[in-house]
Amino acid sequence: MTRLVVAPLGCLLTCAIVLAWPARGPAANSSASPAVEIRNGPTPGELELRATGTVELGSELIVEEQRDDGSFERVLYLDHDGIRDGMRLVASCDQRPGTCVTIDERGLRPVPWSGMSCSSQCNGNCDRNYPLFGRFRFVAVSCDGRTRYEGPVFELPRPAPGSSRFRRD
Repeated sequence: MTRLVVAPLGCLLTCAIVLAWPARGPAANSSASPAVEIRNGPTPGELELRATGTVELGSELIVEEQRDDGSFERVLYLDHDGIRDGMRLVASCDQRPGTCVTIDERGLRPVPWSGMSCSSQCNGNCDRNYPLFGRFRFVAVSCDGRTRYEGPVFELPRPAPGSSRFRRD
């Protein structure tokens, strides 16, 4: 009698494990290409975003600086103008994006980063402006905040004294 009870329980346990085990399909493959690609432009601070299909991104463009240990840290207060704080995914400074921006195969070339601390993209009024230099990358985040898209590293060289990038506004 014990044998008749154990066999169905073993089958039931096996079925429960199979049903609970996470499915692995093509979407779970880590080698799949990202839905958004961030490409650096020919000049440091220029970038282009391309999407596979249509993707909703948050309107903020994040800049991260690479530290000596290889980790990245977000650069804060870029384009600070008292109303908003941070760079945006906009093709021109006249655009006022909402919370999300739609990107597709046609892509988006946002207004470039100047490499400056607070007049970094569209803010022309800045009283504590200075040039940044080092290794950086751009990051975009999906509108729901669940997915980060990290661009390749680029370098902003140290400006020469007297250059237009070295002057404080």
